[in-house]
Amino acid sequence: MAGTRMFARASRARRSEEAHVMKLSFRLMLAALGACIASACSHLPELPQMPALHGPEATPGLAPRERVRLAVQLLDAGEEDRAEAELRAALEEQPGNGPASRLLEQITSDPRTLLGENARPYNVRAGETMSQLAERFLGDPLLFYALARYNGLDAPNQLAAGQSLMIPHRPGVAIASSPPPAAPTAPAAPALRGSVDSERANQLRLQGLQQLNSGNVDAAINLLRQAQALDSGNPAIQRDLDRALRLQAALASNPG
Repeated sequence: MAGTRMFARASRARRSEEAHVMKLSFRLMLAALGACIASACSHLPELPQMPALHGPEATPGLAPRERVRLAVQLLDAGEEDRAEAELRAALEEQPGNGPASRLLEQITSDPRTLLGENARPYNVRAGETMSQLAERFLGDPLLFYALARYNGLDAPNQLAAGQSLMIPHRPGVAIASSPPPAAPTAPAAPALRGSVDSERANQLRLQGLQQLNSGNVDAAINLLRQAQALDSGNPAIQRDLDRALRLQAALASNPG
């Protein structure tokens, strides 16, 4: 019996020692694994920082009046983000710039809040533009972009004859039965026949665009109207004239 008890105690002692050795080995393995992971992580290359996302920046060196002029052109082509940058820069330099405020409001506000829910359908006629419709039905040619957004159009200059629009009703605006007549200009060159008319009209259009790009809006309008008189069905001439008239309206309402 005494031998049996001694054997049992020896077995328990051996099992306890084996368990202790196993625990110690397991701890050593965990420590080695942790050191390995730490060493591997220390050699990993640093991840590059993602650059901050910024919207378009305003064109440097422009006066507020020039920024408004550029913004009108950008909105006409549907480049809303760039136009917004120019308008915000104009207002930062000149907080009282009325055209910039009105144009920016058309970008940031719901067009139905600006123009109202009460609207009627209208089919666009050949030669009509968004600013002409805005002036005729809304009383303000600078509302061309709000009217385009009202109808889900990204670029006002893509208006086409036969297109169906919803025209909001603005209280106090008298709607003319036809577009207002053009202001009197210098007599146009006599119309010739055939391709000569189109060729001369294109020459006048190019001259008008040069004047417009140089900031001579009144001279550009005069040349473009002469071109239109020679080739009244040319949509490119009409679009350019419409753009020049919008610029004239914007600059006239804010001469500074």
